[in-house]
Amino acid sequence: MKDTLREIFDFAGSLFDVVGIIERPDYGTLIVAGLESTAERNLDEFGQTNGEIKLFGFAKHMFPLLESATGFIRGKGYTAELVGRYGYPRQGQLNLKELAVQAGIGKRGKHSVVLHDKYGARLRLAAIKINSSFQLQDETSLKEPESPLCHNCSLCLEVCPVNILEPYRMTDVSRCLSRVALMKEQQGRITPCDECLKVCPAGTG
Repeated sequence: MKDTLREIFDFAGSLFDVVGIIERPDYGTLIVAGLESTAERNLDEFGQTNGEIKLFGFAKHMFPLLESATGFIRGKGYTAELVGRYGYPRQGQLNLKELAVQAGIGKRGKHSVVLHDKYGARLRLAAIKINSSFQLQDETSLKEPESPLCHNCSLCLEVCPVNILEPYRMTDVSRCLSRVALMKEQQGRITPCDECLKVCPAGTG
């Protein structure tokens, strides 16, 4: 079983920039996958049609890779399904940021977003659920979930236009201008605020 898990992990790792695996008693085994959002691969491209939110970036760049991963897992004899839409959990379903930290993908930044040593705050996350337990041992240390990259920096806290950021936490998620419901709309596209991520120097060399 562990050999199969390694094959699944390696295949997923060949598709995505980062991959982590974690087990949850209420969900089974979860593969948390991350892709770097760039100008050429814009995962933050959203839209709205007749009141329905469209995840254009995820549909174009993330979904095909998730389909390949789930197909590979099913070929190994396991049931695999995407969490939410295009692997992006629906509100109240799962907290991908927390799962990514627990899976060892990165640590929490002062802006509450996962920070990776190489990709900084540019990772966008998705999850695949495998309806089987691999009896993973918890080897991830959460003694220091906060990123050391943030220790001498508070740029994200200072730039937040609605002043809802405190170190490593967001005081009022409902007011965040990167929530889909509050994003600015222009010609069928909606744009997240992301001011805190734009000034973040992590992973920029």
